Amino acid sequence: MNAAGIIVEFNPLHKGHIEHLQETKRLTQREYIIAIMSGNFVQRGEPAICDKWRRTQMALHSGVDIVIELPVPYVVSGADYFARGAVNLLAATGVVDKLCFGSESGELELIKECGQVLAHEPDSYKTALRNGLDKGLSFAAARGAALDAVIGNVPEGLLSKPNNGLGMEYCKALWQTGWPMEAYTSYRKTGGPSATAIRKDIWKSKSISKEMAMSMPNPVLEIMHEAIEAKEIPQLEDFNKIFRYLLYTGDINLGEGLENRFRHFAKEHCGIIALLDAVKTKRYTYTRLQRAVISIILGIKHEDILSYESTGGPAYIRVLGFKRSAAVLLGEITRRASLPVLTSGSAMDQLHGSAASMLSMEFKAGDIYRLAYGGQGGYRSERGMPMIVL
Repeated sequence: MNAAGIIVEFNPLHKGHIEHLQETKRLTQREYIIAIMSGNFVQRGEPAICDKWRRTQMALHSGVDIVIELPVPYVVSGADYFARGAVNLLAATGVVDKLCFGSESGELELIKECGQVLAHEPDSYKTALRNGLDKGLSFAAARGAALDAVIGNVPEGLLSKPNNGLGMEYCKALWQTGWPMEAYTSYRKTGGPSATAIRKDIWKSKSISKEMAMSMPNPVLEIMHEAIEAKEIPQLEDFNKIFRYLLYTGDINLGEGLENRFRHFAKEHCGIIALLDAVKTKRYTYTRLQRAVISIILGIKHEDILSYESTGGPAYIRVLGFKRSAAVLLGEITRRASLPVLTSGSAMDQLHGSAASMLSMEFKAGDIYRLAYGGQGGYRSERGMPMIVL
């Protein structure tokens, strides 16, 4: 095996991601990098700034050798499912034995220890977590306090930063699944705007400012300019009419009566963002609410992810693109993989059961994504989309 795995969104890709890719090769001493990437919707509960085909091009231009899509039910179902689905896909390739994730702290051993506690949930952790929730803490804060109670001397920033938290979930997934995959972490040493800042800048001005442009490699900049010129840069607010129709007419159960809270405040707030601001509480974080909105829009229920988990998790390896120099590696994946490898429409047609259901959700998500900007292509149009090959 000569490939390292990373789990990404590249939303959009910037020079901090380039640094992570370079560090991945340095730390793992692997020739190839395989990326598990979110598709047209991302883990924070938003449409991606540009579609997955453009972001696959970004990845291949920037040091990734093969891009594999994380099925959309795992993308929008919370950090634990996101991490477990991505780790399972890397393991299923049969060629990845090292995982490198980005973190704000770079404290690998502590992140791994937190992941082990989350995977096994000892009684001391459960008791501390329950005490924190009883005191009215948010789940994230209660979990942080519980980890600190079990491990001791956990720096506050370690638990509040999103990449640190995802790193713990990746390590938790490794412990739970038993995959013999060695974990590494890199942390960004250079400054520069975050992907969030870049997205906000583009959505606001429908262009790329000089400051933001300096944070992106030239090939990525060209791809983003193309998406902006085509007016194919959707944002959550673009789905407002779809969301409200489904909220009022759909059979929705978000748990704890959350759907009723949405309907109550929808009488007073016209846009999705304003509605989210009204619905948000200490118990319901903004990101969780955004994921709930996307789940309603895409018709994905919690029961769906539970059903997929009961049958083994992600049910196929869908390759979005690869470098010609990695064709040998792709061939090795095809031979070694423990799941069907999808590189053509005919391979997709051979799926059945939960795998076919999962892929059908992906097709539908692609169509709904394009609705935001009037894009062409009917249901199953993704079946005929060729892989990106550079």
